[in-house]
Amino acid sequence: MGLLETAREALKDLPVSDVIRERLSLALDQWAASERQASDLRAKVGRLEGMLEIERRDREKAQQELQRLRQEYQEEVRIEQTIEFRRGIRTSGKWSPFCPQCHLPAYAGEQSTVCSGHCGWVASRINANVVEGIIRKLS
Repeated sequence: MGLLETAREALKDLPVSDVIRERLSLALDQWAASERQASDLRAKVGRLEGMLEIERRDREKAQQELQRLRQEYQEEVRIEQTIEFRRGIRTSGKWSPFCPQCHLPAYAGEQSTVCSGHCGWVASRINANVVEGIIRKLS
């Protein structure tokens, strides 16, 4: 027999008025409801702690994967005459011109070097010969 049942049994035998008996009974009912609610909350906390631990492990794995990818795709970057030059996995280890605004590959033509994307960046006086000289200097 639990504490609550013992209190209910003792309440029956106490020489008190019906009003006090009713108030004590109500208090015991509220106590029982509070105990159920506390039990439910403890169970919920346990589930949430389990979920949190799973999320922590998933986050740690994702951070490790991100670090691995950062190292794998790390690039050297140099700025020469307003053009960004990159060397890494996506350029097969060779220096290549890139747009300094949107970081997409740049195309060096006869008159100028322009962004291959749609940002509109142009290096008007830097042609393919100048870009080739910069690449030789960087290598």
